[in-house]
Amino acid sequence: MKESFKTVIDISSIVEFFKNQPIIRAYIFGSYVRGDYRLDSDLDVLVELEKGTDLFKFIKIKQQLEKLLNKTVDLISSNGLSSRIKPYIDKEKVLIYEK
Repeated sequence: MKESFKTVIDISSIVEFFKNQPIIRAYIFGSYVRGDYRLDSDLDVLVELEKGTDLFKFIKIKQQLEKLLNKTVDLISSNGLSSRIKPYIDKEKVLIYEK
């Protein structure tokens, strides 16, 4: 059995980073939560953004998070989440940060 994402991903660094960002809540989902990740798997992160956060800020958050973790991050805003995909993400998402 693979290690929990909590031991593989530095959650405390993510939380500290998010404290200074316009993020209300953040969740991890996907292969790291299911335990079927590989060394080259990206990290799937769903975020609820503060009202008024623009696309440029969103992209900058993604880039900074990738640099912090040295890993590709699939950052998804809850505002842009497809209603077809939402139920699947909701089933497995794990809250890692809340303001």
